[in-house]
Amino acid sequence: MICMLLYSHEKKELTVFDKLGRELVSRISSDDWTFPGFYDHKKLQAYLSRNPIIDLTCVEVINRDGVEAAELMRKTNREMYMILLTNADVSPTVYIKPTIMPASLLLRPLNTETVKSVFSEAFKDYIMRFGQDDKKALMIETRDGRQRIPFLNILYFESREKKIYINTGSAEFSFYDTLDHLEESLPDDFLRCHRSFIVARRYVRTILLSQNTIVLEDGSAIPLSRTYKAVFKVLDR
Repeated sequence: MICMLLYSHEKKELTVFDKLGRELVSRISSDDWTFPGFYDHKKLQAYLSRNPIIDLTCVEVINRDGVEAAELMRKTNREMYMILLTNADVSPTVYIKPTIMPASLLLRPLNTETVKSVFSEAFKDYIMRFGQDDKKALMIETRDGRQRIPFLNILYFESREKKIYINTGSAEFSFYDTLDHLEESLPDDFLRCHRSFIVARRYVRTILLSQNTIVLEDGSAIPLSRTYKAVFKVLDR
């Protein structure tokens, strides 16, 4: 399931975005896409509070509410393709910054051809980067269908209750597999540290060898067993 979130206070714009989005992806993608749309900021906040995985977004940034929403989405979805929707009288300094990192821009007043062009570019770029041979994400099966989890978002994997749990710091996803099997398919950045844990090396903040503990950037304390201690001794040098 590929998710493109739409946010605009104008309902008519949302209707157009949703219709164009569905028409365009039907021509170039066989994957399932969803287009959650919001014109009410409180409802958007409620949705984002559930820490959803968002692959693409078109978000209005004409005021502080929109800018904060864009920043939150970028923080929890690092590889997301972001289109900003704004007015010509809004200074670029409001939304062109590292905490947002937009890929494209839509300036009002809009016309259908401009929206089509920008959306098409976004969809083609996404499919090119994260297509069938996607090596930047893990695909898992959930109740809602296939879910793409970018490796860059994953802090660690935990095996418990006969399932694998993915922790992104802001959300948790589960699927059926074994840690031994999963380990074989992960990029080199992921290291086994315990019979029940695999951590992302990029998010290791401190290795407490004497306490058999690894502390990640978000403060998570992950157990380190003797079996895997030698690998982390090298990293701790």
